[in-house]
Amino acid sequence: MIYERRLFLNLLFAIKINMKKLILIYLLLPLLLPSAFSQDSKKAARLMEISQAVNVPGIQLIYTKNNKTEEYDLGLSGNGSDKKVTTNTTFEAASLSKCVFAYAVLRLYDRGLLDLDKPLLSYIGKYDRFDTTDSRYNKITARIVLKHRTGLPNWGNEKGAKLMFPPDSCFSYSGEGFVFLQRVVKKITGKPLNQVANEELFGPLNMTGSSYEWTNKFDTVSAFGNSAEQIKRHSNQNAAYSLLTNAHDYTVFLQALANGTGLKPETQQLMLEKATPGTWFNHKPAEATDHIWWGLGVGIQENEKGKAIWHWGDNGDFKAFYIVFPARHESMVYFTHNNKGLFIAPEVIDLFLGKQTTWAIKWIGEGYDSPYAIKSFRAGLMKHGFDQAAEITKSLKQKDTSFNLSEHDLNEFGFILMQQDKAHEATEIFKLNISLNPKSGDLYDSLAEAYVKLGDKKLAAENFKRCVELNPKNDYAVEQLKKLLDGAN
Repeated sequence: MIYERRLFLNLLFAIKINMKKLILIYLLLPLLLPSAFSQDSKKAARLMEISQAVNVPGIQLIYTKNNKTEEYDLGLSGNGSDKKVTTNTTFEAASLSKCVFAYAVLRLYDRGLLDLDKPLLSYIGKYDRFDTTDSRYNKITARIVLKHRTGLPNWGNEKGAKLMFPPDSCFSYSGEGFVFLQRVVKKITGKPLNQVANEELFGPLNMTGSSYEWTNKFDTVSAFGNSAEQIKRHSNQNAAYSLLTNAHDYTVFLQALANGTGLKPETQQLMLEKATPGTWFNHKPAEATDHIWWGLGVGIQENEKGKAIWHWGDNGDFKAFYIVFPARHESMVYFTHNNKGLFIAPEVIDLFLGKQTTWAIKWIGEGYDSPYAIKSFRAGLMKHGFDQAAEITKSLKQKDTSFNLSEHDLNEFGFILMQQDKAHEATEIFKLNISLNPKSGDLYDSLAEAYVKLGDKKLAAENFKRCVELNPKNDYAVEQLKKLLDGAN
């Protein structure tokens, strides 16, 4: 159905017709065209297996290819919740908010309301987050914001946002930049963010379940509930992270993105072409960097499957991800309510779009370095027991000399076990990691955490002490060791 509606919406943006007829046709569309939604039971089972392996309780996912759509609403909306994920469950889109805002900005650009290369301060005069004595802020334009080259930090502090480097000299991801552009859009249009989004996207694309701020329609469908605290937390409109949506609505947006619905062809091309390499300021060079670029508001990845558009969302306990292969008419988006929600991305992408290298996840530093090595290792543990962790590792290495469990992966695996209240099992993983990397002080910190959870203060103190000996700058370990020693006296 999404594909058929997309074709119709292309016409909606391209021609003017009587609005009463337009509304009637749109309402009748579900009756005129057969639904293309389906679900593969084997994929559903595998998807839940992948999710539950990292303690993700549920997932909302839509995969599309050509005119076929698969929808998966599985598990629970959050750890400790009894609410099942449904097609209407609303999640925090986190930074997926930026892509929708970028699209709205380019719609304004197409109508001549915004110049991509005009200094943004010239629209509003001054901005209370900037140092008025630093003239470099005057160089920031909408184009520079959208390709994340403002020089601004991701987020400043209560005093404002200082430049880390001259604007347009380097890539550095910045939510501050998007909020600045949001302020300019409000000045230009005279309208708040959500009204702009409604007029430019939510309304025309029939994204009825989406909003940049809380509304009463989320009362019964939000993954986070509708307490007074949650309503207040979701009351501020923020272009960088406050979008509330679901996989169905976001897939409609992704179809518009892939087809340029509502944009001039040259503007869509501008949005999706490489505007800056993904060489991130102050980040260590990595292999993934060679495969990542940034367009205007979207990430670009190239791997063995071709060119893809992508973005991730990270609001702490809300994680989201999408990837679109425009040339293959293929897309996937999913939402989760768990802080390990991005760990599943490589395996989920492989499940739906074919096995490939997900450079995007490696680039943002989420997930396992080697998810399939962890999968094989975990299977061995389930069969032979966690006390055989070292022998299982040795056996897997003998079978495949390329098999490798990185320090990062074992540490993350151990903490996932801790989240699952499997502290005994976690200690075996942390001890294995220490045996493989004995000079890494922070690993003793991890083992100490497991002993704290088990109530063994003596072993916890011993391991915090060893951590501090190897890494005296680990302030957390110093503090925890002091607490344990003070408590023993």
